[in-house]
Amino acid sequence: MKITGLITEYNPFHNGHLYHIRKSKEVTGSDYCIALMSGSYVQRGAPAIYDKYVRTAAALSAGADLVVEMPVSFSTASAMEFASYSIALFSALGIDSVCFGSECGDIAALTKIAGLLSDEPVQFKEALRTYLKNGMTFPEARHRALLSFLDEEEQEILNSPNNTLGIEYIKAGMMFHSPLDFYTIQREGQAYHDTALLPEKAKCFTGMASASAIRALVESAKGSASANGPGDMPAALRSMVPEPAFRLFKEEIPVFPDDFSTLLNYRILGGGWERIAELTPELDARIRKSAALPVSFEEWIRALKTRQLTYTRVSRALLHLILDIQESDICRFKASGYAPYARILGFRKDSGPLLSRLKYSSCIPLITKLADAGKKLDKNALSMLEQEIRSAHIYQMIRHTKGGTFRNEYTQGVIISGTGPELQPCEPMSVS
Repeated sequence: MKITGLITEYNPFHNGHLYHIRKSKEVTGSDYCIALMSGSYVQRGAPAIYDKYVRTAAALSAGADLVVEMPVSFSTASAMEFASYSIALFSALGIDSVCFGSECGDIAALTKIAGLLSDEPVQFKEALRTYLKNGMTFPEARHRALLSFLDEEEQEILNSPNNTLGIEYIKAGMMFHSPLDFYTIQREGQAYHDTALLPEKAKCFTGMASASAIRALVESAKGSASANGPGDMPAALRSMVPEPAFRLFKEEIPVFPDDFSTLLNYRILGGGWERIAELTPELDARIRKSAALPVSFEEWIRALKTRQLTYTRVSRALLHLILDIQESDICRFKASGYAPYARILGFRKDSGPLLSRLKYSSCIPLITKLADAGKKLDKNALSMLEQEIRSAHIYQMIRHTKGGTFRNEYTQGVIISGTGPELQPCEPMSVS
């Protein structure tokens, strides 16, 4: 049996993700694929547009065999920590490979760059220090330091987000001496950051719109972030997502960053930001200058970002403030090996052999029933899980105020798929 891992957010699930699942199984020769999916919050520092159980059901209906949750402490971290958790988790599960999408589709070129970042030759370190002293952000300085080691074609690779994330996956594999094999497939469809569904693009890319464009479409159709109820799903969306996912999403309540504005203003007015992850002294000072201004989440980001403090970094820091994710928490979790457990969100009915294989190949506990977690996890692992549960309940509280059903982490069971796109929770269970 061969198993490949996919590192995902499914924010939301769309046709490009369907292509990724099918192509990954093909190029790796795998019998099963496991999707490691961000839970309630995603890496750009925002809530997922649909809740994790709906996104799990969509992924399973499209061919993912099992969905595992990436906890909030790493799903909202930097690209390096996001990647490190992912590779640590898949390595601990004992699967065979990881397959990710990239703009270049060239695993050899990505591996070369990852090797440079992992080995850090003397000349690279010297260049990096020089650029940092000149006031560049770490990503900017690292990018400039790399350029002297790469030819023109390789330099172009660094300008695309999925390429750079893929490099981080491979680099993490080197750091952990992971036995995983790495594969990449060339990304199809709109560019990662494209937000407009242009008619000519939609036709050219045969329905492979970017997640950014789909989110923008859903938000514009729903009106303001305070709009309640599922309402009418944009007709254009139907060609951009698989039909089972469309039927799930049209009954759902979307959640947007500005839905968290009141919570953010409350936390800012309350102070006590010093220990929050990614909330730097510079950002702290900028917040204090504006602390009396009750504005939206998005307005806060635009007001606080600078050349050194990017939009995404500010967004992550503000989200960490809302969720009270502290730097010390992440340090403890990293010291515990990044991934001390794997929480299963859902699986397909015909994935019994996969679950049986994981019981024997995994060197970390598999969690499906929260009531059993205390017996299986050590103090740090349990703290990570409790942080995820608390953060998920904050998300569900926001979703509930907009008219959605509150899905309690302690009573919402694992999603089992196989008879259709419905959200089918089973009773809480344990993998014995």
